[in-house]
Amino acid sequence: MFIFLIFQWFLVIVLLVILVLLFMWAWTIVFSRVPFFLIPNSILKDIEKILELRNDSVLYNLGCGDGGTLFYLSKNNPKAKYIGIEGNTFPYFLLRMKLLYSKKFSKSKLEIINKNFSNCDLSEATHVLMYLYPNIMDDLLPKLENELKQGTRLVSVSFKFTGKKPIFEIDLNRSKYKLARKIYVYEF
Repeated sequence: MFIFLIFQWFLVIVLLVILVLLFMWAWTIVFSRVPFFLIPNSILKDIEKILELRNDSVLYNLGCGDGGTLFYLSKNNPKAKYIGIEGNTFPYFLLRMKLLYSKKFSKSKLEIINKNFSNCDLSEATHVLMYLYPNIMDDLLPKLENELKQGTRLVSVSFKFTGKKPIFEIDLNRSKYKLARKIYVYEF
């Protein structure tokens, strides 16, 4: 009888956690201008190559989501500094859980900020990575032009600025039904 009661309470707690996570996910979808899209793992090598990270690089990932891209890049380029900015609650929560349970990544090489990236100082960046809708990118362009130092490389997955030309773009030859078919590279 006692074991059955403990099991019932455990089940109630698990269900409550699931409901809270579902609520956070729904909140992100309904009230956010920035949807939660993940960069496909199949293009991470392409992004790494295009970024051209060095040991002294400082990469800002605007809207870093669950941090999968940051984890991949920091694993392959451990001496660079990585700053992920995520303002949405649900992806930020997932990222914090990954960091909490991951022993591979020291917190010293990966900093996560729970804030709207429009309110963050980006002047330290040597590289910027983003996967944002064009209207959000265009709203962000004046800030980027004002804060990024000369020579900063910005890589955008799928979408481009309407008011700035990329120095080059790469077609990843992915199906028209898949996300992340192109990568746009800018230099500030």
